[in-house]
Amino acid sequence: MALTDWLARCPLIAILRGVRPEEVLAVSEALERQGIAIVEVPLNSPQPMESIARLARTFGERLLIGAGTVMTPA
Repeated sequence: MALTDWLARCPLIAILRGVRPEEVLAVSEALERQGIAIVEVPLNSPQPMESIARLARTFGERLLIGAGTVMTPA
């Protein structure tokens, strides 16, 4: 699905700044119930790659999961 398709579902992006990996699933479940379709985990959050991995495993294709505050390609 293209980004425009995700934005057509809901034109808002939830940014989970400062949310810990053990919290991301509950927060994202609540957001999904309210119609949010895109979730961003800023890379300056606690253990962002773990949060992104948990979200991808749990929500698969139901939500678009991305990284934010990316400062370098690495």
